[in-house]
Amino acid sequence: MSSIDRKEIRSDKWMQVFIKTGIPVALVSIICLWVGWYFKIPALGPVFMITAAIAIVIGLIYNVRFVILSVRQVKEKQKKEP
Repeated sequence: MSSIDRKEIRSDKWMQVFIKTGIPVALVSIICLWVGWYFKIPALGPVFMITAAIAIVIGLIYNVRFVILSVRQVKEKQKKEP
């Protein structure tokens, strides 16, 4: 079985979009959780829930896209090999 080139997959345009949006959304989510808990601000609870859900969805899409691209890459390498 051929190995995959992770750098090539991560350089995909959509993978970059998922990284550049997912990480900040996850950070906002975590910050809302801790600030809301520490300062007893209940209004940050719903913000945390919404941003956490968005971050999870972006992460799942990222992982599915990674698997699709890696399978495609392995199939292309197998076609080139005799």
